[in-house]
Amino acid sequence: MPDGIELILADHRAVDALFEAFDAAPDGAIIGQILDMLTAHDDAEHGALYPFASLTLGTDSISAARQAHTALKQQMDHLKALEGVPLLESFTVLRQLVEAHVQDEESNLLPALREAVTPTDLDALGARILQVKQRGG
Repeated sequence: MPDGIELILADHRAVDALFEAFDAAPDGAIIGQILDMLTAHDDAEHGALYPFASLTLGTDSISAARQAHTALKQQMDHLKALEGVPLLESFTVLRQLVEAHVQDEESNLLPALREAVTPTDLDALGARILQVKQRGG
């Protein structure tokens, strides 16, 4: 089973792939898939990753990530009420927010976490992430 960091990275790559699929063939169904994936990922990070990182690295380690998730949720809620050009513009903003969050997490939080804990701890985190995703939050 992948460890917790590997699961988070896999989610990041899956969302990247969906954004690329949208670039190749803009389709509202892809936007829906992205929103669904971001929701599940948000649940996993808030239900497993952030509590674990907070205990391990301290609450300051996750403050930027929590702020990014708040902005992402607000943008996702805004985008759900739109159509046409405003939807595409809002979707572009969402993508920028996702890319900035992923960059920050992959450059800061995840490497610090990998350095601070044991592989067994990361395996337990992975199990917890999967549990959160299975129950839908």
